[in-house]
Amino acid sequence: MFSGGPAFADDYPSWDDVKNAQANESAKQDEITRIEGLIQSISSQVSAAQALSTQRGEEYQVAQTAFDTASYVADELEAQAEEASAEAERSNTQAGLLAAQLARTGGNDITLNLMVGGEQFSNDLLYQLGAMSKLTEKTAQIYAKAQQDTNTATALTAQATVARNELKGLAEEAQRLFAEAVVAQQAAEAALQEQQDHEVELTAQLSVLKENRAATEADYQKGVEARAEAARAAAAAGLPTLPFIAASGWASPFPGSYSSDEFGMRVNPVSGAYLMHSGLDLVYSGGTCGAYVYASAEGLVTYAGWNGGYGNFVQVDHGGGIATAYGHNTTLLVGNGDYVQVGQPIALAGTTGNSTGCHVHYEVRVSGGAVNPRAFMANVGIEFG
Repeated sequence: MFSGGPAFADDYPSWDDVKNAQANESAKQDEITRIEGLIQSISSQVSAAQALSTQRGEEYQVAQTAFDTASYVADELEAQAEEASAEAERSNTQAGLLAAQLARTGGNDITLNLMVGGEQFSNDLLYQLGAMSKLTEKTAQIYAKAQQDTNTATALTAQATVARNELKGLAEEAQRLFAEAVVAQQAAEAALQEQQDHEVELTAQLSVLKENRAATEADYQKGVEARAEAARAAAAAGLPTLPFIAASGWASPFPGSYSSDEFGMRVNPVSGAYLMHSGLDLVYSGGTCGAYVYASAEGLVTYAGWNGGYGNFVQVDHGGGIATAYGHNTTLLVGNGDYVQVGQPIALAGTTGNSTGCHVHYEVRVSGGAVNPRAFMANVGIEFG
């Protein structure tokens, strides 16, 4: 039985080998065993490659989600630190103004005024002293708040710095796992292509040997050409209409859809964890599953395959540090390394991965970080419902 690594061209039997083996029962059985071993080996290689690709895709998705979540938290901490610093500045300014007012109010000789001012003045002065006491108390309170605000700003700044420093490691880990996932997916595609290139012919050769009937390579090729023509006709009949393309060169990935879930932190509906939702979930009011998903702009497909919770996933690099991603598809229509045009169908929408219903998870990334697709696409002339 054949086993081991990938087969080479010399390992596969030719139709002449099949014909010659039919002349001798022992040779025929040997050829049957060899072909069965090749078919089993090809299937095993595909299964192993696909399992590894699935594993690498899941590892990458977990790492990318960790980075997106940490990046959002770091941004929030920095915003809170800036607000706390501004509040501390306002408190310090207010305390300073009150201190200046207190200094001006308390600058008179209180004893002399009591001696020469008479009873009415004394009553007024006692009132002023009470007011000064309250002013002093208020000033002390504001100074205390100013100090508290300053401490809060300092603490938040320190937390934001720590969070931002941790991002570098998370980003590097996500990028490393992304590269491994791409390699694994390419290996799976190569193994599948090997299977598609040879398994049909091997099965046909095996059938000829087992049934002991006459067949030629020309007969086999006629069948191959007939199947290919049928596939081309089916594809031509199902070609969709291209979506509207804005003057910016961008198009909606799911024209006419609306968002069922927005960008931001949320409780993941599948895992229950509080994580970053790095995109928009786009749906139609009916018939979402199986609908065409389109490339938002032209670019290079840098990932096409299984990606953990994203399910069947496509990522397109548009240059300039901008990329878009499309998750939970039922079927992918492009592969790694393909160059796609704006509005080109790249997948069929579905509910694969961590999905609770048919939708397109759509992301926009700038320099690796997720940004709100709604705001980004609005800037290039595309609105979502």
